Amino acid sequence: MGYSKIKHSGGIITNYQPDDSDNEFYIAVNASLAEIYDRALEKWPEINMDQIQIYSEYIQTECLYYDCYDSGDYTNFLRISKL
Repeated sequence: MGYSKIKHSGGIITNYQPDDSDNEFYIAVNASLAEIYDRALEKWPEINMDQIQIYSEYIQTECLYYDCYDSGDYTNFLRISKL
């Protein structure tokens, strides 16, 4: 995850994928509740559902630093946090 650079005919494009931390992770917005809970159990084996918060985030993941808004450069994620 993190930043990546891709050569393009117009220069270099910077892309981004959010990093997980000790207390949170990111997952695709279309993930099922079972997928979210399974991943949470992998990361935090003793977790209960009442210890999880789910947030939606709309994050620019492609063509960072380009001066024009393009909705296709953004990705919807679920941010799962441990309380």
